[in-house]
Order: sequence, then C-alpha cells, then structure tokens
Amino acid sequence: MKGTSGIRFDKPGIDPTDGDDDWRGIFTGAKRDLKSRKQELVRNAILDAAIALFEKKGFDQTDVAEIAEAAGISKRSFFRYFATKDDLLARSVMEYGAVLVAAIRSAPRQSTDLEVIHQTLLAGVHYNEQPEARARQLIAISTSHPTARQAYLSRKHLVEDAVAEAFASRARNVRRDDLRVRLLAGITLALMNATIGAWFLGEEKTLEAAAKHAEAELEKITTFNTAPLNSKKKGRGKEVDLR
Repeated sequence: MKGTSGIRFDKPGIDPTDGDDDWRGIFTGAKRDLKSRKQELVRNAILDAAIALFEKKGFDQTDVAEIAEAAGISKRSFFRYFATKDDLLARSVMEYGAVLVAAIRSAPRQSTDLEVIHQTLLAGVHYNEQPEARARQLIAISTSHPTARQAYLSRKHLVEDAVAEAFASRARNVRRDDLRVRLLAGITLALMNATIGAWFLGEEKTLEAAAKHAEAELEKITTFNTAPLNSKKKGRGKEVDLR
C-alpha cells in the first residue's frame, strides 16, 4: 500500500494489560522456557478437544468436565490452564492480538503508518493460516452461539488497547489515547476484520487474497474515489463482524 510518511517512533509505553494479570504474559512476550512450552501444548490439546465438543454438542451444552475428559486431563487440571470455559475462546483472541502487537513493534523505524499497518495485516493473516482450520472453526462457533461470541469478544478491549499502545510506543510523546494512535489501531483491526470476514464467507478463497482485496478497497476509499457505497456490485453476501 502507498502512504504518506508516518510518525517517528522510540518511546516504550505502558503495560496494555494493567488490571488483567492473567493475560500479562501474552502481550509482554514473556520468555518461554521448556515448562511453558509444555504448558502451551496442553493448552492447545484442551482447546482442540473443546472445539470438537462445541461443534458436536454446542457451546452452551458442553461443560468443563467433558472438555477435560476429552483432553485426557482431570477437571482440576483444566482449571490450572483456564479459569472458565469462556477463557478457551478469549485466549485465542489474546494470542491473535499479541501477534498484531509484535508486528507493529517490530516494523522498521522508517516505516510509514500504512506500511506498518500492511505488515501487521500480513502477520494476522499468517497467524490465522496456522492452522487455518482452527481459525474457521473458532469463527463458526463464535458466530453460531451468542454465549460463545460474547466469550470470544470478552477481551476485545484489551486487544484494542494493546494495538493502540504498540503504535504509541513507536512515537515520541504520544499516548495510546491520542486520536491518531486510536485511528491507526482502528484501521488495523477493521482491515483484519474485513479480511477474515471476506475469507470466511467465501468472497475470497485465501486469507492472503482477502487481505489484498481489503487493502485495495481501503486505498480506493482514501483516494479520489467518490462513488457511493451502493454502486458496488451486488451479491457480496452478508457481513460478518468478527471484531
């Protein structure tokens, strides 16, 4: 994407997870030793077992004891990894947000705002491609069951704050609540939302193609294209809000 030069960056920011200690390590990139990697394997096994049950029985109809049994652990062990059933879906959102934050922070200093957004979009695409099947399953579950959707989005505000903080931390004397920073965060998350929605609904066959489509549409909107929204071709399908 083309863009004007962005704001300059240096200053580290505040901890985006203040008040949410259970999720602090995800956003701060805590060092992962052998023990933490083993724990991650167990978390993934629990999540995979839960997804299979949610698809078969429904989110509301599945309880923690069933998930633990399917994962081959005790109910007590389940609670060492997740506080509630809702946290299973909430954690996937937080890990996704951490990928976006890392991409923003690792962008070259000379990058423009739109270049940073582009890099972050690609990082989000690659995250959802690994494995792509799980991303589709989680979206299907969250859009089919209101309770699951609420759980999936329960940490949305933390992701928004963390993305804004990542942009702010790249600039001198800029706070995460500044309008420009919030706008950059909003554009980034809106692009990701549109990308995933286009892919999930079948408008584009791959996440990468959906990302290119979303960026192309944004460029049209931000240039001299004055065509009204209703001039678009019909038959695009309904919108899926995954923010």
